[in-house]
Amino acid sequence: MTHMSAAAVGKKMPMDKMSEWPTWLRWSAWLVSWAVYLGGFALLLMFHSLVVQGLALAVICMGLVLLTHATKAVLNERMRKVDRWQVRVVLPAFVVYMVLMLDVWPTYSRIELPWLKVIVALLPLLPLVVVVWAMMRYMAHCDELERRQQLEAIGIAAAVVSLVGFALGLLAATKLIAVDGALVLLLIFPALCVVYGLACGWNRWRWRGR
Repeated sequence: MTHMSAAAVGKKMPMDKMSEWPTWLRWSAWLVSWAVYLGGFALLLMFHSLVVQGLALAVICMGLVLLTHATKAVLNERMRKVDRWQVRVVLPAFVVYMVLMLDVWPTYSRIELPWLKVIVALLPLLPLVVVVWAMMRYMAHCDELERRQQLEAIGIAAAVVSLVGFALGLLAATKLIAVDGALVLLLIFPALCVVYGLACGWNRWRWRGR
């Protein structure tokens, strides 16, 4: 039993100790992680069969896990217990969100009962609530410097997305471009998440030597 446990721990060590890899290998793993992650989304956009969608979601999840470890490694940090907890919570929520958006949400147009249509239309909101809760709980377990970095990233994300949205509004109001209002509203939360992630990574990189 002890032997098996030691073997199991040994299998996890390469990923857990990615921060100790040579610099070129850590950056290579980071780039490969991005390629896997974006490749999954490319599969979703190019094919619409359920089998390919399932495969694409699996690839995206694998890319997210690799990207989480590789980003920590590039920043010379190790995965902590709270980091693993966040991945275990956010990843299933992300999968549920994608399944709802791809296979359940489009069916609202075929539903006749107004109350049921509202429920189906709002279902993708539930996993996003879980993601927000996980982020807040993650911040509660961070130290003072990490909280500052997180709050700065949230502020940057809010500012960037607000300015871009305002710019689109100005261009649409002057009839220079045509904007789908529903699409813009749907993209606000994903845009906030993307900019927040980039700003958070930049903040951690900026403070890594201090």
